[in-house]
This record gives sequence, structure tokens and C-alpha cells, in this order.
Amino acid sequence: MNTNTESLQSKYKTDLLMWGGVLAVSAVIIGIFMIFTTTSPIDLIKKILSAILIMLLPGYIIVKLYLDDWKLTENPAVDKFILSFGLSMVTVQSLAFLVNYFAIHAADVDQELRIKLENWVPVIIVALVIGVAVGLKFFWPKLTDIWNRISAWFQAKMGDIGPTLLLILTVFLSLALLFGLIQLILMVVIPADIRTT
Repeated sequence: MNTNTESLQSKYKTDLLMWGGVLAVSAVIIGIFMIFTTTSPIDLIKKILSAILIMLLPGYIIVKLYLDDWKLTENPAVDKFILSFGLSMVTVQSLAFLVNYFAIHAADVDQELRIKLENWVPVIIVALVIGVAVGLKFFWPKLTDIWNRISAWFQAKMGDIGPTLLLILTVFLSLALLFGLIQLILMVVIPADIRTT
């Protein structure tokens, strides 16, 4: 067996170990809650699946696309779990915080409506994080080429300060895009009749 095939099988084995561990821990949690609480098993399964969706899946996609060979410990499955969890928390929770902040201060959404919307905002953010990660992975060479051309144009027109100005402009445009994205999320999750009142 050649080394490429062995490496590929090793990566799949690592992923299967990680997801098998997540499944085993989830089964134990569901079992414990079924014994000690009166919550329906269907509700428990839905809550566990939504927690996995929000707390692991976006980070796992980012790890698979960009950081698949990173090593933190001797166990690659644990590495993937740690990185997946950490990246999911950083991306989803920070964007959820910003959306909540703007819902309170910019859109002036009342607390009852925010509580009703809490289930949908993380799902939309997860979809956006995964979409951006996949989009950047597959369009990165094209984006790099465009960036290099624009940077060269700025340098030709403005001298050595041109690329720095381009970077500052890009940061401001990125923040404006993030603000627009947050407004779009709020428009999607807040019904139109409530927005107009």
C-alpha cells in the first residue's frame, strides 16, 4: 500500500474517531438525562444535535479545509475536536454576540422577540461561517490575484503608501460588510410587520 493511501485512511480514521467520540458522549448525556429528568428523548436529541451543529460543525469544516494537519497533542482525533470546538466558539459566538448587540442597540428589538429569535440566529450564522470558509478555500487563488492587481495599481498611483491605504480601505469595507450582514440577518429573522412598527 502506498503512503498516500495510508495517509488518506489515517485522516478518515481520525475523523471517524472524533465523531464516534462525540456520538458516544452524546449518547451518554442523553441516557443520563433520560434517567434523571422528565424531558422527552426527542427534545434531548434535538438539543444535542443543535449543540453539535453550533459548537462543532463550523469549526470542523474550517479545520478540514485549512488546518487538517495541525498537531496539538499525540491524539489527532482530540486535536480535531479541540480545534473544531475552539474555532466554532470564536466564529459563531462572536458573530452571535454582534448580532445580539445590534438587535438591542441599533434595531431596538424588544427582549421577548429576541428570545423567540434565539433559535434561528445561530443556525443562520453557522450557514454563513461554513459558506465563507468554503468560498474562501475555493476562490482564494482568484482573490489573491485580484488583491495583487489592485495593490499594484494603488502602488503605481500613490507610491509606497498605496498598499497601506488599500489595507485600511479594505478593513473599513470589511467592517461595513459585516454590519450589512448583521442587518441582513436581523431582517431575515425579524418579521416584516414587527420591523415596520
